[in-house]
Amino acid sequence: MQFGCCYNYSADKDGNPPGIIRDEEVDPLPPMFKQMIKRMVRWHILPPTCIPNSCIVNIYDEGDCIPPHIDHHDFLRPFCTVSFLTECNILFGSSLKIVGPGEFSGPISIPLPVGSVLILNGNGADVAKHCVPAVPTKRISITFRKMDDSKLPYKFSPDPELMGIKAMVNSPSNKSPIEQNNRQKPLASYSPTTKSAFQQKNQNRNNKVPSGNTETPSRLKNNSFIIENDDFPPLGSSNSGNRARFTRAGSRQL
Repeated sequence: MQFGCCYNYSADKDGNPPGIIRDEEVDPLPPMFKQMIKRMVRWHILPPTCIPNSCIVNIYDEGDCIPPHIDHHDFLRPFCTVSFLTECNILFGSSLKIVGPGEFSGPISIPLPVGSVLILNGNGADVAKHCVPAVPTKRISITFRKMDDSKLPYKFSPDPELMGIKAMVNSPSNKSPIEQNNRQKPLASYSPTTKSAFQQKNQNRNNKVPSGNTETPSRLKNNSFIIENDDFPPLGSSNSGNRARFTRAGSRQL
């Protein structure tokens, strides 16, 4: 399924070359996908200078694969892939070999856990090819990409919800839930043995434990995000209406 633009994997019967078909109309990004994009930008996963405005949803059945390729330069870098349902591996290499149906070999293999986000940029997106060997069971991946402005569909309109998204700002005056959960109990609540070991450990680090101190001397640095200010609604199922484009994973044709 394709949203935001229609991407042609190979020359089609009308003679269109691989890349974005500019005179083809497809559905815009569904609300849930826009929520995902907002979170990835705000949480410093994707840069605010490259906010995705299109995506491809690949639905793998058991045994489906993606052959070696480099993503078309109609799309800017970086782009990302989010994985669901089952873990699989992705292979990288400047020369990936096809061993058999759905079997490939290459120098680098990276696992894609369920819920993971893989960012492709630099040599990983432009020099090395990548592929996904045959999956053991059903899998879904969503690849978010920003289109080159010179390749936008003719009737494309920027989505106001995706304009001006900013990353969360580091703030020394705000404590994230991570910091809050890392607070230690007062030393008085430890047994004498634990207290002594705790003090000795910190003396070895040249950190003195003041009397009545209720937190560990080495706190997390103030580099956390202001997670408590996240005002996004919970992610949930969303019907996007008509599905404009569908392709089986591994297929080179639409």
